[in-house]
Amino acid sequence: MRIRTAYLNSGRLPRALTNRTMTYLPQNQIASYREKNKPTHCPILSTRTDDWVLDHDHQTGMVRGVISRQANSLLGKVENFYLKMCKGDKEFLPSALEGMANYLRTAKTDVLHPVGLTQLTKKFSNGLTAAQQISKLEDMGASREQLDACTNQKHRAELFRSLTKNKHEYNV
Repeated sequence: MRIRTAYLNSGRLPRALTNRTMTYLPQNQIASYREKNKPTHCPILSTRTDDWVLDHDHQTGMVRGVISRQANSLLGKVENFYLKMCKGDKEFLPSALEGMANYLRTAKTDVLHPVGLTQLTKKFSNGLTAAQQISKLEDMGASREQLDACTNQKHRAELFRSLTKNKHEYNV
């Protein structure tokens, strides 16, 4: 926001706008422009859709392209969060996103987080039938005695949690 405020206060246009030739797109031509320029897949989410929007930079007003409505919403939230909460300059956002993507691709450990255990247990409880739960518990090495003691879904979830936790017990 510092960049935008500085330009608004100075009365000058951002350099990105003064160094290029611009064409104004009237409101009544947006639909035809969007239709003519829509891609086969969203360039951000790589999905097919019939719900395309014309994306623009909120600081410069310049059209960036045609993307899915979902991608446009995601992009807006990411940009706004970065600018407001991270106090970052917009020009560095692509580098921050590349860093985030690299982190998500490479940052992996074999340590199970306590919240992760709770999330896995909920998926086990809510996402599987009783037969699937029993099969999963057998695959995890549950004994016949342990399985016979599980008379309901809550008991199966507790056994799943215990087996998962014991399998991933962290030793310093």
